[in-house]
Amino acid sequence: MKKRIIQYLLALILCPIGAASCHYLDVDPELGLSDEEIFSTYNNFWNYFSYTYDSDGGQNKQSIHNVFPFYYDLFQYYRLSWQSTTDASDCGALSVTQLNFKQCNLNQDIIEKLTFDKSRADNKPICASCFGMIRKCNVTIEHIDECRNITEQQYNDLLGQAYFLRGYSHYGLCRLFGGMPYIDHTIGADDEWDLPRLSRHETYVRAAEDMLKGYEYLEKAGYMRRDGRPGEPNHLQGSTLIQPNGAVSVALAARSYLFAASPLSNELGNEDWVKAAEMCAKALDVAQEWEYEMVPFENYADNYLNKAATNESLWTYTISAANNAANNRSFLAYPQSGNIYAGGNCPTQNFVDKYETIWGDALNTEADRAAAAALGHYNEQDPYANRDPRFEFNILHDGSTSQQVTGQVNIYYDPDLGRWPGTSISGMNNVEFGIEWGTRDNDQASYSNTGYYCKKYWNGIYGTKDASHIFADPQVRVAELYLNYAEAVNEAYGPTGTAPGHSLTAVEAVNLVRARVGMPPVLDKYTTSKDAFRERIRNERCVEFSYEGNHYYFDIRRWKIAPETMSQKLYGMYITKVPVSEEYPKGRKFERRLLPDNRQSRWKDCMYFFPFPDSEARKVKNFVNNDAWR
Repeated sequence: MKKRIIQYLLALILCPIGAASCHYLDVDPELGLSDEEIFSTYNNFWNYFSYTYDSDGGQNKQSIHNVFPFYYDLFQYYRLSWQSTTDASDCGALSVTQLNFKQCNLNQDIIEKLTFDKSRADNKPICASCFGMIRKCNVTIEHIDECRNITEQQYNDLLGQAYFLRGYSHYGLCRLFGGMPYIDHTIGADDEWDLPRLSRHETYVRAAEDMLKGYEYLEKAGYMRRDGRPGEPNHLQGSTLIQPNGAVSVALAARSYLFAASPLSNELGNEDWVKAAEMCAKALDVAQEWEYEMVPFENYADNYLNKAATNESLWTYTISAANNAANNRSFLAYPQSGNIYAGGNCPTQNFVDKYETIWGDALNTEADRAAAAALGHYNEQDPYANRDPRFEFNILHDGSTSQQVTGQVNIYYDPDLGRWPGTSISGMNNVEFGIEWGTRDNDQASYSNTGYYCKKYWNGIYGTKDASHIFADPQVRVAELYLNYAEAVNEAYGPTGTAPGHSLTAVEAVNLVRARVGMPPVLDKYTTSKDAFRERIRNERCVEFSYEGNHYYFDIRRWKIAPETMSQKLYGMYITKVPVSEEYPKGRKFERRLLPDNRQSRWKDCMYFFPFPDSEARKVKNFVNNDAWR
């Protein structure tokens, strides 16, 4: 009770009711900050700071949860998934994803609910969260020396978390909104708070510097991991895993440098890539020193389902039974979730084509597929055979299987029956996965208009609340460290180059990720130049991080390829039952079809960054708002 009283009093003190400036940059008269009751004892100080990690049942709008991609994706009010705002996915229900995000048409209500509006428990106001965390971190850094009974370890741990979260919050805002003012001190009533924006490059670099400072303090505190190493009693266990550790701090600092070096933000040319390669190498070194490693492919699902942590994930956000498959309706469509009002991530054929053959043949283009077919490695009328094993893990398609499915998932039209056969799942007969495209094209039903569903976060059960079920959202994992390293080193030194002092080449780093899933090394013809290999690194990221962590949404922007990918025609796979023959060996006719016009996307350059609401932008003049999506 005392903790909540202190938090409530602080909320009133730090941001008085009616203070117009508080809503934007959390500005306030500096009242109560030296209150001995709050800052002189470690227990009260920690209670003040730790609320950052408590979602309070969705009521706390100044917590880190809104920065976690999966939590942000579970936007029940709009059934929004950031994945389906890209060309990688179509949203099952016809909703704001297609009507607003993919059409560059955002109204103020949408923008408010995704930035500052804290009036509903299911709103996800990321600006309120990040600015709130930034202020809490600044208060902590400025007042920690007032704490009388704090141990050296507690001192370093608290400072490490504060520096990391301040950097991480600025980094998170920069990805969505572009360059930000860097708020590295508390702002009082007499201080200038209408601050100009920094460049994206400078914001990412300063965020990385803060996260590296966090790493230094966390290393002093002895918290390079929050659990034990493999073989130790508390390995992958503990109540503090939601708190960042030293390995996380350096890994996300390296990612921030990678964003600074990427085409959208690069200011120093190759010098930026050299710095990114240096930091990505350091992140790998630290992770390896503390015995993080990629899990075997047979345990791959543990990164996402039924485990609170794995030794591959340096930092994981978990969602337990309270947000079960039936409620995760932003990700899972109606046939999986059992919720007719689900949104649902439905992969496009464009994205499915990113999965290579088991021999390493690219299938991205018609020419690629023809070349693979000439080698006997691909058949358009048996398209799911001999594919990268991650295809079966990530993509639910006609013929997919699950422990809870009797037989296989049916997503085909049977002309003899005059209908789409159902699927027996979890004891439910005739669950429909297939529909005639366009026949249920509304916001009241969530079926696939692409012929595919997302399988990665599905436990195979039809809309059942399973008390033992856990969804895991890896914030950063070892596979990413290898691919970040490969990208930075390739840009700085080429495919066979290495970061200074390291023997691992860019090609070898990618091949380690591929080997884990049983894929062969990248074919030699794709490693002949920096430009050629760049495309395979990007493709590898798409496949490895399919529908995970909002990587794709931000990758296509930082690479500046969104105008191309978001303007291409989006396709699905329409499947009809036919007699088995040499031409149709699966007894199916597979036909690539354009998605309906209302499910295509458009691109305008304003879509690189999300705008702030007009109500906030009008309060300032030095802080220039992003262009409206219209």
